[in-house]
Amino acid sequence: MGIRGSNFNWSILDRNGLISFISQLESQVVDQSLTPHQFHQILSKHIKKYLPIKVTKLFQNDCDSGWVYIGGAYYSSEDQEYRRCIEVKIVFNPTDKTITYVKKRFDRMCVLLADTILHEIIHMRQYRRRNFKELPDYASTAEKTKQREEQEYYGCSDEIDAHAFNIACELLQKFKNDQSAVEQYLGGTFWNHRVRSGVLKTYFKTFNWDHNHKIIKRLKSRVIRHLPNAALGKPYRNSDWINF
Repeated sequence: MGIRGSNFNWSILDRNGLISFISQLESQVVDQSLTPHQFHQILSKHIKKYLPIKVTKLFQNDCDSGWVYIGGAYYSSEDQEYRRCIEVKIVFNPTDKTITYVKKRFDRMCVLLADTILHEIIHMRQYRRRNFKELPDYASTAEKTKQREEQEYYGCSDEIDAHAFNIACELLQKFKNDQSAVEQYLGGTFWNHRVRSGVLKTYFKTFNWDHNHKIIKRLKSRVIRHLPNAALGKPYRNSDWINF
């Protein structure tokens, strides 16, 4: 895994490989008392050594104290200029002077980082294959502003596709790679206490746990369509559109 001049082939990346790659930092992070700057520096240096990705440090009040949140972004304008267009955001609580991660929490962070990177690769491919054209937004009819904004974000076709891959990976892990069990699970009617996938739960909360909502139906369909690729840990099986 490495950067080869200006021809980085994103299709070589897979979920297990990314998790394993990030897990190499275990001895530097687990049970170590690190400042946010040190924590970010360790992750940033390791990731950027092998991947053409921006890694930024942020402080936000909604980040729980003692935790590190992981976010991501894809910038189509940067991509069109052949610059690094995928960003991983490492978010800290501004009151934290040090961070100490135990093994279980570190392992979860490795998974989140891998899923975030793959999520943004999907967005990169979406934009490249349609020559960077924007798609119309989903028009929510929710009365409350916050819910309307959330529905318009999660209801976007690009987000449905990218989140569906993340959900497919999570559910395959939950059902030990049994694709039929995942399809059966998605075909049922389940509620809050039975949903373990963080992203899937967010979608249901955002759309009022309405299994008949058109966005939920589209999401389920996309998750099932992504299952074969998710079993390989890759959003796509070839390198079309995803060479840097």
